Amino acid sequence: MEKSLRIGIVANTAFNIYNFRLGLIKALQNNGYYVVAIAPADDYVTILKEQQIDFMALEQLSRKGTNPIHDLQLCFELRKIYKQQQLDVVLQYTIKPNIYGTLAARTLGLKAICTVTGLGYTFLNKGIASTIAHQLYKTAFSFAHKIIFQNTDDEHFFLQQKLADKAKTLVVPGSGIDTQKFHPGFCTNKTNDGIIRFLMIARFLRDKGIYEYINAAQEILQENKNVVFHLLGDIDKDNPSSIHKEELDQWIQAGIIRYDGYAKDTRPFICAADCVVLPSYREGMPRVILEGLAMGKPCITTDAPGCKDAVEDGISGFICKTADAKSLKTSMEKFISLDAEEIMAISVNARKRAENIFSENIVYQTYLDLLQKIRYS
Repeated sequence: MEKSLRIGIVANTAFNIYNFRLGLIKALQNNGYYVVAIAPADDYVTILKEQQIDFMALEQLSRKGTNPIHDLQLCFELRKIYKQQQLDVVLQYTIKPNIYGTLAARTLGLKAICTVTGLGYTFLNKGIASTIAHQLYKTAFSFAHKIIFQNTDDEHFFLQQKLADKAKTLVVPGSGIDTQKFHPGFCTNKTNDGIIRFLMIARFLRDKGIYEYINAAQEILQENKNVVFHLLGDIDKDNPSSIHKEELDQWIQAGIIRYDGYAKDTRPFICAADCVVLPSYREGMPRVILEGLAMGKPCITTDAPGCKDAVEDGISGFICKTADAKSLKTSMEKFISLDAEEIMAISVNARKRAENIFSENIVYQTYLDLLQKIRYS
């Protein structure tokens, strides 16, 4: 009798699994695989269970710092869950699941498929933490079955640093985007009042380019009062790169931005915007930009790894220099200067790019093909 694989999906938050892996889990379930989500519990556990997804809570995974004792406890906890759930394959995302989950899988003889979703502040900022992370990745990835990257720059970095074996790596275009859910047809009542609305959706981190967005907005508002800058998202207190609430309050009070709060469904806000902006310093593949493209919105992002792969400069949006408020301002001004016909052309190109390159079905098929090979090996 043909064996159906039991698969674990592991990440650093239940939110991460819901927001980025829900479609993949459904695709796996539809192909006959048993799937259990494994992550620290948060508000999204209930939603996952409502979607008929089994969930196992991690107690030992802390996103902050590298505590050897806690991390060793995490490794043992993951091993216990993997064994208890009788898993055959684990699909792991984010740093600690990739490292300690792979080591745990190794002790049980499980296949670990690791996905590097971007290089965060640990890699961007040199220091002891970065050195430790490099060595841990090198050790863990020597035991991985496959290592998936979301852009070629990240793959090249790992290969150049000898953190991964080329025979094990492949690149997929991000986490994929549901082009039926994120569709221009969702937008029915766009306001046409002559106001140009920019929208940045992100965790409010320095590395996401939030200061560049604010500085560019300030300068443009001094010259043009028919522009509004929206901000959607939240402060990430666990991240050392996060802004402080006092800063956000100052920007709101000064009239630089309109803060739209935090929303699980970004579509109404993307619909209300004319242009989606993410001036990030580095991404795996920027999900919010893919959402904007899929909804036919021109997008502005940086020439940073991951970001530059999402948008074609002058065709589906504009590319600015990384960590450069003046360059971001120039790109925004390019958009402001466009006429209706030019905006429509970019909008059509944006939608086509999302459908042809970033559709979730393309990404899911890569994982299904890998699992099919394991299943019959």
